[in-house]
Amino acid sequence: MSKPALRYLSLGFLVSAIVLAGYRLFLYDAPAVASKGEETQEVVLTKEEASYKDKYEALLAETEVANLEKESTTSESEVVEEEATSESAESAESEVEEPSEKKITVVINDGDPSSVASQQLAEQGLIDDAFDFDKFLETNSYAALIRPGSYEVSSEMTYDELANVLMENN
Repeated sequence: MSKPALRYLSLGFLVSAIVLAGYRLFLYDAPAVASKGEETQEVVLTKEEASYKDKYEALLAETEVANLEKESTTSESEVVEEEATSESAESAESEVEEPSEKKITVVINDGDPSSVASQQLAEQGLIDDAFDFDKFLETNSYAALIRPGSYEVSSEMTYDELANVLMENN
């Protein structure tokens, strides 16, 4: 750039700075902002706003009282239910039955990893730990062989049997 062009540019900046400073000093009304040390002004409510506020507080208090009453009646009924449950549990313990075989259907979608099957089996209570079963699948190289589909499995199956069922093609 030439010297005169730079002079006109700097003169333009100077004039715009002066115009902005004058506007800020004489025409601009900045809102009063309270600093950390000063207290803020208290808001004065109209009669209508005050009545709404009173109604809201009264409604809130009624709701809290109703909730407390409901909780106290619920806790009393829970104590009665717990006593009845403990009596029925004692009678159920005296009549111990053989655990029956549990059958469920495991659904594996296309692209699901082996951990999905492990998680489903654990959620249904067929295996104790999903991580252990998934680790079993990985160590025996079964994880990549699990196919998408719907499989019927039972609680009597071992890890090997479960893996063989999950590797079948439907």
